[in-house]
Amino acid sequence: MKNVIGFIVFGVLFFVFVLLYFRYNNTGYRYGLECSFCNKNMPYGLTPKINSDYPQNFVLLDEDGFELTGSGFRHRQSSFKIKNFLGYGYNDTSVLLKCTDSLNNIKYLVSYETGYKSEKGNPAISFKDIDNSEYSQIKDDSYQWVEIDEEKANTVRIMKFIFIVGAFTFIVFYSPKII
Repeated sequence: MKNVIGFIVFGVLFFVFVLLYFRYNNTGYRYGLECSFCNKNMPYGLTPKINSDYPQNFVLLDEDGFELTGSGFRHRQSSFKIKNFLGYGYNDTSVLLKCTDSLNNIKYLVSYETGYKSEKGNPAISFKDIDNSEYSQIKDDSYQWVEIDEEKANTVRIMKFIFIVGAFTFIVFYSPKII
């Protein structure tokens, strides 16, 4: 009877650790952390990524793995060079970027199709400036918005680590005692 109760407790705790790991794994994708089991649904095959090298910066990768936009980038139809990412929003057909320029002024960029196609057949995109009034008109409830926050990203990274270590700890130390 004691083994059955121990097995049930072990199973429940292991299941909770695994579920919490998947939850934080999925949450981390939005902040640019690696994710193997996520529903990757950004348009044009874009992938968010945070570079952990110093200085940490956030980038959007295209479907071929090349940086499409990030700190230091300047697009053909923009009037500034990106200093920092503050956030991004996306829906099925476009991407909005909120960033700062070299004077720390908040700027907005919106994606547009360039007319070219990628090797995988998706439209190639670039970004152009929009002003605050255009941003207010475009940004509505149809965009999923993500505020880039290094502290939240680091918290998610730590929580993923804790829950995966917890799950493996239960397997290694408690499963032989129960069986």
